[in-house]
Amino acid sequence: MSNLIKFKDLGLSQTMIECLDKKGFEEPTPIQKLAIPFILQQQEDLIAKAQTGTGKTGAFGIPLIEKTIAKAGYVQSIILAPTRELAIQVTEELNSFATAQKVRICAIYGGQPIDRQISRLERGVDIVVGTPGRVLDHLERKTLNISKVNHIVLDEADEMLNMGFVEDIENILKSAPKSRRTILFSATMPKHVENLAKNYMANYKTIAVASDQIRHDNIQQIYFEVSQADKFEALFRIIDVEENFYGVIFCRTKVDADEIANKLSNRSCRSGAIHGDLSQGQREKVLQKFREKKLNVLVATDVAARGIDIDSLTHVINYSLPQDPESYVHRIGRTGRAGKSGTAITLITPSEYRKLISIQRMANAKITKQKIPDVAEVIDSKKQRIKNQLGEIVNQGNFANLEDIASEILQEYEDPKIALAALLKMAFKDELNESGYSKIDDISAYKKNKDYYYDDRGMSGYQPIGANGKRGYVDRKGTARLFIAKGRQDMKDVSSLVKYIQQETGLDKRFIDDVKMFDNFSFFAVPFGDAEKVLHVFQKKSKGNKSLVSRAKNKRN
Repeated sequence: MSNLIKFKDLGLSQTMIECLDKKGFEEPTPIQKLAIPFILQQQEDLIAKAQTGTGKTGAFGIPLIEKTIAKAGYVQSIILAPTRELAIQVTEELNSFATAQKVRICAIYGGQPIDRQISRLERGVDIVVGTPGRVLDHLERKTLNISKVNHIVLDEADEMLNMGFVEDIENILKSAPKSRRTILFSATMPKHVENLAKNYMANYKTIAVASDQIRHDNIQQIYFEVSQADKFEALFRIIDVEENFYGVIFCRTKVDADEIANKLSNRSCRSGAIHGDLSQGQREKVLQKFREKKLNVLVATDVAARGIDIDSLTHVINYSLPQDPESYVHRIGRTGRAGKSGTAITLITPSEYRKLISIQRMANAKITKQKIPDVAEVIDSKKQRIKNQLGEIVNQGNFANLEDIASEILQEYEDPKIALAALLKMAFKDELNESGYSKIDDISAYKKNKDYYYDDRGMSGYQPIGANGKRGYVDRKGTARLFIAKGRQDMKDVSSLVKYIQQETGLDKRFIDDVKMFDNFSFFAVPFGDAEKVLHVFQKKSKGNKSLVSRAKNKRN
């Protein structure tokens, strides 16, 4: 315990230590232990390799504020961020560190009236946080003067350069004094980041957090295995069983994001969605509601979620499996921050199992399998929450104005349990009714079926039985990909489409998997041995030569 490094050991002022203590920061993260004393005590430029979720904003923000002279009359530091969302997040975090020092921090970014930003800059700013394009715009208008800047920070440098900001960043660096110090934070070190460092950074040092230090040991990582048709029901139970769920759900497409958020809202869950089709104003409005906890669930695509940096998330849920280990680590790093614990949940279908194992191995993660909460568990959890809330109200004792009507109600009913049960029914309606939840099939029981096919790549299906009673040959995939000429314009959602196929063919919904729905058509997978049956059924139902269902021409759809 004597080797445990605290913030007081990093050379910070007592004012900053007290601020961090009020924020609940107990111990610096690995990147903060390296970067804070370096920025405070050294003069060289710095490259810090750190991923989102490792406390990098504090790693550069805390020492910058310590080195800033409040109300000096000129801009002392510029922080460049790739997105508006991240610029806002960084500004808010820096402001939380600077409450006692009175350091003035301003965010400037596109999508906001520039006149408002000009007015703010004219009143005086010590630190500017902005996107490269808008910072350059102000420089060209001469509404931002960086002639006395002593620090320039490039946050998520690799992301900025990937987004095409190379020229903007170079022009900003050229406009700054040569004596300024450049600090670059990047999750990766691709060639263009190295080139930027060589051309614009002198005598720089490099620090990095060892891979075994960013394993998110405070995040419980689990997965649930369900059929595609049962994914949403599983998601709803996971959210509903938690008392204080506050998390982000990641999905693959903007259509999925809207659909999931809408379905959750329809089931009385306070949810919102962000994706690329929303305007900047719409996205900021949803994010603000989420930060203020007016929403407890945010459904997002990976691109739209860039820059979301909220310390208090309890959960991250991968509704769609990430494309690679880096995306997985990036996603789950949004929970379990600032010394708090978090939970990362991944929902997979049987055919995605091997990919999950690959992600687990390459990300050096331990992801354990758990059983989806059954309906009784969810209802019991809700009942316990009601009892806890009732106990809190009783302890507060501020219900004297309701005692008269309570006495009247009890006088009307001989059994007080009946009166209380009726009040619960009135207050919670059908929330405690098990019929409000759909059945989720047990995939593990499904796999134990002797005809079930599950190969070494995680593909699943039924092995067809031949006329001689023996299992026939099945290709390595074990499933057949089919096309159906019905999409969102015909069906409400994936579950409706699965139910339709089930009703038409008699095929168990557990065997209708990997559904991809578009506006006018969809793709789905069925066990190899059932494909001919499905095709035959729909061929018989077709009115012309063209069947509603056919084999998919491209199995990659």
